[in-house]
Amino acid sequence: MRVLLVNSHGADPAFGGAERYVRDLARGFAARGWDAAVLSAFPQRMQVEGLETMTLHGSDWRDDTRRRIRNRVGDFTAAPWPRLGSVLEELRPDLVHTGNLPGIGTGIWEAARRSGIATVHTLHDYYLLCARTSLVRSDGSPCTPSPLLCGVRMRRLARWAGGVDAVIAGSEHLLGAHAQIFAATPSTVIRLPLGPSGERPPEPPPALRDLGYLGALTATKGVDLLLAAAPELARSGVRVRIAGDGPLRARVEGAPVDYAGRLDGAAVAEFTRSCDAGIVPSTWEEPGGPPYTVCDWLAAGRPVLASRRGGLTELEGSGGVTGFEPTSEGIVDAVSGLRDPDAWEGIVATVPEVAGDRDFERWLDEHEAVYGSAIARRP
Repeated sequence: MRVLLVNSHGADPAFGGAERYVRDLARGFAARGWDAAVLSAFPQRMQVEGLETMTLHGSDWRDDTRRRIRNRVGDFTAAPWPRLGSVLEELRPDLVHTGNLPGIGTGIWEAARRSGIATVHTLHDYYLLCARTSLVRSDGSPCTPSPLLCGVRMRRLARWAGGVDAVIAGSEHLLGAHAQIFAATPSTVIRLPLGPSGERPPEPPPALRDLGYLGALTATKGVDLLLAAAPELARSGVRVRIAGDGPLRARVEGAPVDYAGRLDGAAVAEFTRSCDAGIVPSTWEEPGGPPYTVCDWLAAGRPVLASRRGGLTELEGSGGVTGFEPTSEGIVDAVSGLRDPDAWEGIVATVPEVAGDRDFERWLDEHEAVYGSAIARRP
């Protein structure tokens, strides 16, 4: 089978979860003897060796103001540009799998439909509902889409939704948020896999002493709440360790925490294994259930404290995850609870074991099943 994976930043390792998702699918499909190609809206900052990648535009919206404006216009027009049809004609995929679409547009769904190609779409965020993709304002506060402005944009983007044969999301929460767009489309929740991240510690840590955060340093990720809680946690004997980069970096560097900077590759696994537990204190409605950061902590054999927001709420009570309200007080209370030896031993005992690529193969199997259904639906 030949699959075209369509994503704004392709499989670029310089970016985040959606790009990792594309890389993992391409790697998994290649191991199964499939042919996977990638269509990216923007030039790749870091290339993935051996992965065929086509690019629509010559510049990146993060560096080019004109490109950013054109992206906004493209969102609203949602046109099936001739260039998209030409790419499909050249590559002739059996199936198109779309992800993040800024710079590409939902017209790709119509272009594929006109070519008789089955299409699967994975929801990674709130792009179809919100121009910021996050349902939060620029100051980090929650935002309800305006029926007038956001509603018009959503209807334009959704005009070709009939060309999507199946929808995938990482959480029931995210599927529910898009129910009005894909009401007639088969939808499936596929949880991200727990992949191997090296050897698990032979013995669990005896107590919670080092609490780690791994991710973007932004207010919506709850970093400011974690910084506010750090002094009280330190007084109770728990050190906060932070890895990542973003707008709040200067505050992190000046706070009473251990800052490891931005980490990539093997350094991520080393960081997670060197902490006793991870924390995901997001204040926005996290779309994933779980997001990759939770998977990384669990794969390292570490329990996770996750805020009760969005798709994260679906993890509470599952193996290795405990929930809390995303406030500085909520963080302190949750950590204090796990300082109890019995509670700590209990949560550590529920962390799932990662046995090779078993969960990764489960993830691929579930995608393959969705692909088969989508192809069967397309005349």
